[in-house]
Amino acid sequence: MTVIGKNARKIVTPDEAGMLENGAPDIFSLPITSWLNNTSAGILITDEKYRTRWVNDVFLQYLAQPFPEKPTYSELIRFVKPLTAEQELFVERMKTLRKEKKPYFGWELPFKDGRVWEVTYMPVFAGETFKGSIWQLVDVTRRHHMQEAIRRNEETFRVILNNLNAAMCETDVHGNITRVYESFCRLSGYNEEELIGRNITDVFVPEENRQYAHALRKRRMDENVPLLYDMEIRLKDGSRRWVLASSANVFDHNGKIIGGAGLHMDITGQKMLQKELEEARRLAEEARHAQKDFLASMSHEIRTPLNAIIGMAHLLDETNLDKQQKEYVNILKHSSGILLGIVSDILDISRIEAGELQINQREFNPRELIQSLRQTFELKLGRKPVKITVELDANLNTWLIGDDVLLNQILLNLLGNAEKFTEEGEIALKAVQESWQDNKLWIRFHVCDTGIGIKKDKLELIFGDYKQAAGDIRQNYGGSGLGLAIVKRLVELQGGTIQVEETPGFATCFSFNLPFMDSRKPLSAGGKQHRKLKQRTFEAARVLVVEDNPMNLRYMMSLLEKYKINYQLATNGPDATWFLESRQYDLILMDIRIPGMNGLELAQKIRADEEQPNVATPIIATTAVAMESTASTVRAAGITDVLIKPYTPDQLLQIFNKYLNEEETELLMEEVQNVSGYEFHPELDVKYLTALYESNISYAADLFEIFVKTIRDEVEKLRVVFMNQDWDKVKFLVHKLKPNFAMVGLTWISNKMQTLENELRTGQPQDMDIIMSLFSEITADVDKFYPLVATEYKRMREFTDAAGQ
Repeated sequence: MTVIGKNARKIVTPDEAGMLENGAPDIFSLPITSWLNNTSAGILITDEKYRTRWVNDVFLQYLAQPFPEKPTYSELIRFVKPLTAEQELFVERMKTLRKEKKPYFGWELPFKDGRVWEVTYMPVFAGETFKGSIWQLVDVTRRHHMQEAIRRNEETFRVILNNLNAAMCETDVHGNITRVYESFCRLSGYNEEELIGRNITDVFVPEENRQYAHALRKRRMDENVPLLYDMEIRLKDGSRRWVLASSANVFDHNGKIIGGAGLHMDITGQKMLQKELEEARRLAEEARHAQKDFLASMSHEIRTPLNAIIGMAHLLDETNLDKQQKEYVNILKHSSGILLGIVSDILDISRIEAGELQINQREFNPRELIQSLRQTFELKLGRKPVKITVELDANLNTWLIGDDVLLNQILLNLLGNAEKFTEEGEIALKAVQESWQDNKLWIRFHVCDTGIGIKKDKLELIFGDYKQAAGDIRQNYGGSGLGLAIVKRLVELQGGTIQVEETPGFATCFSFNLPFMDSRKPLSAGGKQHRKLKQRTFEAARVLVVEDNPMNLRYMMSLLEKYKINYQLATNGPDATWFLESRQYDLILMDIRIPGMNGLELAQKIRADEEQPNVATPIIATTAVAMESTASTVRAAGITDVLIKPYTPDQLLQIFNKYLNEEETELLMEEVQNVSGYEFHPELDVKYLTALYESNISYAADLFEIFVKTIRDEVEKLRVVFMNQDWDKVKFLVHKLKPNFAMVGLTWISNKMQTLENELRTGQPQDMDIIMSLFSEITADVDKFYPLVATEYKRMREFTDAAGQ
């Protein structure tokens, strides 16, 4: 049979094979039946009356049931129709194809069993005469199901995007919008027709942010990285909203970037909340500063008249009074004492809550502190039938480094509490060395009494604010209920713990532990307050001083000259190395942080070479870092001893006597009455200055003078390196200047300098906003308080001159 298609394509029969042009492939000589039998599709051939003339095996396999022998058109319809899922549509389509006799491709015919056939209809013509039809059937069930799953996923994806608070759109490589979703239209206020083809940056990004938006798209495409950022956008109505945007590149089938897809979530509410929180934080900070100012004022304004009342009441009690007057004075003394205690407790707890209480570590004599407390309470107990006993561990025989002021307050509160509730019997104070842990010396303190005791079911209440163990205690004994709360917070502030223990023979026993550094200096080497070391001369000694802080350097030079010590100065590591390799010294005083070389590295270098002249010379490290790990770190580097800045003349003299006195005899002491009666300016940290200088105003004036003459130049150096963002130098200068401010009573500036140093601990700013704010506050405080320090220095000189010092 010769079959000619409508488009005059000729299918060659075997008889025509010899008429092919030379060079044509042999496949063209094959009969059409070979193709029909070997195709993977089902084939059904009908004649000009649509009677079935032939089917291949694939077609029969598709049916999976007996097929009628050469059925007519009607019989074929009746056979297939019941098998289809859409029977009427099948019949109508078959009628249309028979009527129109035009090729038809891609007819997907679904069956009841879930299969889908793709039907291709090809009418065959000989010239204009219709000769029959070829029906090709391909089982596309799997492909159909995959496409249907994809369609459902796309629909699900579209529904999710359209209903979530996440607006999505797609753009080309230039940022022109190519596709938008309903959620995007809902957010922007535009419809799809208004958006397609427009540049997303020009439409949505305010003018001031467009350069940033263009840079973001360029980075996403150049570096091929997804981005996550927040940005303010402008809507159709002109209003502005904040969105959190996530954008990523879109690729074609060859992996080439053809655009991007962006997901935008409205975070305007979160941004508003963030601004409100920042404003609340700012207001809270202002309130904290206001509270600080209020507390400073109240501490003076309330305590001053109360102290006067208490003092006058005691003086009045020593005059000749009748019985009734005596009773009135006793009530006045008792009530004013209670009032002073309540006010003090409230002010102390407020300072702790405001974060204004700082830990100031210094060397102190633990035995002297505890014995002083014992004497104070012996006087307070008077004729009361209560004895106070003290037991101290024999191992507590060195100067400790810690906050003796806070320790004193803790013990004062606990002893005061014991004294209030003990009518007779004993109050016991005990201190024992507990353990060494992480380079810390832990000491446990016990304060026990034979008073009224505490019920077990009330133990959890006693450390709470304004809490007392029983309801009648305030009525019978007074108090604010803050004493033990303050104690607990002060203990925990320093890293310790406190609890109530059962101890035989006592009704109540408080136990707490605190960590200290051991200076390794025996207590016999230190003088008591109002004593100072007898001056010795060390004319034969040779000392190398390695220090670059002008304030410390000038002060140390004056002391060295006073003690007639032959000294050499080095202000950096290389100079110090040259001196140490050139001659031998009897003592090396060295700052840990010096330009050109770390002090620890220099110490290791000195100790490493036994051929060097100073391999065995004592090295004293001077440092402003009084941390628990300092002592072990410096000793591991070969450093002999540590001198914590700021140090007193007596402390430096102790070092000279210890390491330059060959006889190693016990230090000679003589009673010397220091200048007393001087009151520091109330705007300075009076409490800190009093504890630091111990009424030695002449020494204080020396340091105030050095500060006044050098600090402005040093702060200017700091400002220059700060503006240049040379963070290593900033950190170095901050560490150097930090102790200088505390030495003149500007302790809050030292604290800010410490915070600034912490922010630069990695060499780079942790938070640039905090860095800038801290530096601005520091320079502003220096400008504000410099005149005050200068005036205070002149006043101290006048005071010491008048006293003949």
